[in-house]
Amino acid sequence: MIFFNAKSKITFKDVLNCIDMNFNDSNCNFEFENFIRADLAGSNDLTFYSDTKYACNTNSKYILTSKNLSKKIDDNKITIISNNISLDIAKLSNLFYKDLSLDQIQKLKKPVIGDNSIISKFSIIENGTVVGRDFNISDFSSIGYNCSIGDRVSIGKNVSISNAIIGDDVVIGNGSKIGQPGFGFGVDTETYNPTKIFHIGRVIIQNGVNINCNCTVDRGSFKDTIIGEYTHIDNLVHIAHNVEIGHHCMIAGQVGIAGSALIGNYVQIGGQAGISGHIIVNDNVKIAAKSGVIRDVIEGDTLMGYPAINIKKYLRNHNKIMGS
Repeated sequence: MIFFNAKSKITFKDVLNCIDMNFNDSNCNFEFENFIRADLAGSNDLTFYSDTKYACNTNSKYILTSKNLSKKIDDNKITIISNNISLDIAKLSNLFYKDLSLDQIQKLKKPVIGDNSIISKFSIIENGTVVGRDFNISDFSSIGYNCSIGDRVSIGKNVSISNAIIGDDVVIGNGSKIGQPGFGFGVDTETYNPTKIFHIGRVIIQNGVNINCNCTVDRGSFKDTIIGEYTHIDNLVHIAHNVEIGHHCMIAGQVGIAGSALIGNYVQIGGQAGISGHIIVNDNVKIAAKSGVIRDVIEGDTLMGYPAINIKKYLRNHNKIMGS
């Protein structure tokens, strides 16, 4: 399922012009196929390396990176050194990709709806979408183009779904929004003007997931946002771009999970807890309500407080302070 329009014939020269850079290379007319993360990039793709947390093993020849990170890249690669890599990634994402036009959406195949489905006359299902049997969608909800939805899925009222692949036996409650672009920007350090990253990732919701009312799940930027099997999510939960949540997790109301956090299996998160981006919460972790998790969490730990620490340590410290 494709949820974006990749522009064709983007040359090396176009890339340099986009990020206001001069580069002495005789092959300025080389045409890139995609601008994509390192592990997926092929020999004709442009990629980037912006964080030491992630490996830079890639088949791409051309890599956008910073001066410091360039030391970690093989000498046989062509490095494009950026002074503001987050901004240049944002600019290039918009050079390579754009949304499908209304005309392109209208030319897609009509939606396919499985047997025994109930479709509200006030709902919208756009072209290219495939829906399984025993599907139910309520009033004023919409499903964007090219989505794939499994069997026995129930969609509440005022729900918006786009850029998503949804498994079987999934329930999405009233008012939830699935698949909108995430909160990713590059900021110009001189003008402070932000440039939004064009998101090309999807939301993948696996079998048996239950998402209650007024939740938001953002699509990935350069990878997918994933919610694992039989995970239950309470009301008013925000899941940011690139987050991966394992199976059989329980997430209470008003939890916020920042971008690219990895949540393991059988994790329980109490209400109003916050999870920082780019951290790993391993399997069987329990996080108390209103905790703030800002670093990786080992398997089986129970956390409380801000910054969240092991609950026994937190309570000992609390008792010392309170004199009890």
